[in-house]
Amino acid sequence: MSEPMAENPDSIRSLMLPVADHNLLIPSTVVAEVIGHAPPERDASGPGWLLGRVNWRGQQVPCVAFEALDGGTPPTAGARARTVVLKAVGSRQGMPYIALRTGGIPRLVNVDRDGMEALDDGPLPTGVSEAVLAHGEPALIPDLDTIEAWTLKALRG
Repeated sequence: MSEPMAENPDSIRSLMLPVADHNLLIPSTVVAEVIGHAPPERDASGPGWLLGRVNWRGQQVPCVAFEALDGGTPPTAGARARTVVLKAVGSRQGMPYIALRTGGIPRLVNVDRDGMEALDDGPLPTGVSEAVLAHGEPALIPDLDTIEAWTLKALRG
């Protein structure tokens, strides 16, 4: 019987989240749960990228359309859309979680530190900290701390 493969300490378990024309690369340590898409309760006074709040485990979690952070219109959620509930990375009181709507089903990937390369494709989209090639696949690393700050500011009006 063969032994299980040892985990590479330089490997980061992550999720690739499909959004519009991109994949977002997010470490799995910040993912609380991936749930089916349910239309968020919209607050008409909020910005277009803030889709509203989704009910998750008895909590009202703000839900963001990443594709609309730069002022665009959020795409319509298709049959494969999911909501990814993330643990807030900032220490903001009153917002322990934030959700991102995806255009499809996220996939689990192991990203080796030496298998990731920074891309220099010009200016980064709004809400992105870095563009990378992860094992040859282009992905955007979202600036979750900034997105959380904008979300909290929008919620407080």
